[in-house]
Amino acid sequence: MEDAAPRGKLSIWLLGLVLGPVVLMLWLGRRRLALIYLAVSFLLVGAVFLAVASGLIAPPVWVDLDVASIFFYLPLNIVGLVHGLKIRDTAFARPWFSRWYAAIILPIAASWLIAFGVRALFYQPFNVPSASMVPGLMVGDHFFMSKIAYGEPRRGDIVVFKLPRDNQTDYVKRLIGLPGDRIQVKDGVVHLNGTALPLAPVEGIACMEGDQCHFFRETLPDGRSYVINDLTPNGSADNTLEYVVPDGHYFMMGDNRDNALDSRYLDQVGYVPRANIQGPAVLIFWNSMGLRVDDRLQGYPGR
Repeated sequence: MEDAAPRGKLSIWLLGLVLGPVVLMLWLGRRRLALIYLAVSFLLVGAVFLAVASGLIAPPVWVDLDVASIFFYLPLNIVGLVHGLKIRDTAFARPWFSRWYAAIILPIAASWLIAFGVRALFYQPFNVPSASMVPGLMVGDHFFMSKIAYGEPRRGDIVVFKLPRDNQTDYVKRLIGLPGDRIQVKDGVVHLNGTALPLAPVEGIACMEGDQCHFFRETLPDGRSYVINDLTPNGSADNTLEYVVPDGHYFMMGDNRDNALDSRYLDQVGYVPRANIQGPAVLIFWNSMGLRVDDRLQGYPGR
């Protein structure tokens, strides 16, 4: 450990505003303060995401998650900056972690490794660019997909899978058919193994497609239900031949039945192999168009 002159004000301003209080406190040689600011930053972001995911608050309208994260951290960065300027004249020690390569590179590397580890092993974030899953997933939704010990997929799950025709493109749809199931759509009503799935009209859900929203609650044989959107009574896939799901494969459908490219289109999506299913959607934590989670009813992740 070395003793040296106080850090320059310019470096404190730059580090405090751009890289935040954790890096700044390490740069000043204050390890405990860096840990405190790290804990506060996790709590702050966690509290905001929890409030949004629970429906307590709505995200800012037309603010993407990347832009919003800057505003999340800005107040904490300003507090850390003021704090850093205040203790500048008392922070003379230069422990190893206050050197530039440690204070700056190590926190960035650690945050990257943590994020990579979570994505690779536990939960991976996705966003929804299209309306094919309205109202289960809305345009602008950000959600977590779980990678933790996903056992046998269930009917009614919203799942992320690799598109069978290229095994690369990520798709998200609702699982309707299990291996061996017979599925046919007649006049917009799904028939599962010869029995029509009951539909009941639903009101009170936010609609992002103008006057073309007609919501119905669809109920599976085990009693599990979710809300679908039937735009028109004569959609292009409202009447189909009977599909027989092969062994080891699953049948997927979009909740927005007349605006979804799904397993009904065998040459585009078709039956999805089990190996292509990555996991279920478990939590919506943001919507870039400002839609509050409680503006939806049951039938989507986390509710």
